[in-house]
Amino acid sequence: MMPCDGDEYIIREWLVYELYNLLTPQSFRARLVQTTLIDDKTQKQRGPFYGILLEEEKQMAKRNGMQPLERKLKPTLIQKDAFLRMAVFEYLIGNTDWSVQYLQNIKLLVADSTANPIAVPYDFDHAGVVDAPYAKPASALEMRSVRQRRYRGYCVADLNTFEPVIAQFQQLKSDIYRMFTNCPFLDAKYIKSMVDYLDEFYATIDDPKVWQKAFAYPCDPNGTGHVVIKGLKEN
Repeated sequence: MMPCDGDEYIIREWLVYELYNLLTPQSFRARLVQTTLIDDKTQKQRGPFYGILLEEEKQMAKRNGMQPLERKLKPTLIQKDAFLRMAVFEYLIGNTDWSVQYLQNIKLLVADSTANPIAVPYDFDHAGVVDAPYAKPASALEMRSVRQRRYRGYCVADLNTFEPVIAQFQQLKSDIYRMFTNCPFLDAKYIKSMVDYLDEFYATIDDPKVWQKAFAYPCDPNGTGHVVIKGLKEN
């Protein structure tokens, strides 16, 4: 991945991959690198600038004893615990630019022909934690900005199903904060804004009434939980 609008946004997106690695090995590994480009004809240099070396899909699948699945599926067919973990993570980082139905910034892994697939997210440049200047939520979602959180999973009737997922995020709270506060590549102003942003997330999941309302949003017939994203367009 090469920078689209500045090194700071590449660094922020790289951190998102690192965050998801905390939650599960069924995630892409990413390495932050500094690169200089040299024009073969003129020998002029561009850079140095930061980029991300992203693990290949087949490598990630093999590391997890699985294989890629290239098929568009309903999210209800994805392994539920893995889906909820992924969807709550997308909520944490403020990312709505994904869908299982269209494989929008989602890769699927499967252990064998009898197992439900696992959804693995990638490409987080439209996430609120990255806050790229070009990033905007799909208009159909009726959101103010990418910094606004919106749960994008499907309707789950039994909200108690979320409790193990919430417990994992609570268990990793200190580690998640340290990913930002201990990162030497981030400036103090951004770190402060991320601490505040994380505080908002944890204030939500620490209050059952608040997180139940947030994660039940797809069940609201008057909301935009039915909107499916395909390249930031309404479908």
